[in-house]
Amino acid sequence: MGLLNALARGRAMAEARMGAENGGSTVTIRRKTGNMTTNDRGLEVPEWAVIHEDLPARLSGTAANSAPYSTQNIGGVGFTVAARVLNLPASTTDLADDDFADITAGDNAGGVVQLIEVGWQDQTTARRIPVVAVERPEEWGDTDGSGS
Repeated sequence: MGLLNALARGRAMAEARMGAENGGSTVTIRRKTGNMTTNDRGLEVPEWAVIHEDLPARLSGTAANSAPYSTQNIGGVGFTVAARVLNLPASTTDLADDDFADITAGDNAGGVVQLIEVGWQDQTTARRIPVVAVERPEEWGDTDGSGS
């Protein structure tokens, strides 16, 4: 029982550092639906589904003893990008590779990162997901993702 109590305490401590109100970030997770929609200017744009809204998070640097950069294959081309990690509550489900996290509050508000590898781990205090910074999709508009 001691390990489970320690894990619960670790999760509580990790989550206490998440969310804009705690010095971290608050994010909205979005995923392309595969459908197109028409925006307010009459242009066809990709449709995005909101998977999670107002999710507490913490954007951090690389994990201890790991490289400060990684090589990502994007569209068949290799890029060297700064390695970052998006920390989410351990209980966060329904994430997929290539989802986008729209940082809606905190020091990095307005930024957008793409989730690279959302695999699970046992006995972890948070979902730690490698991410890369990306441009805000034009169809999101300023902040609400509606394309207006």
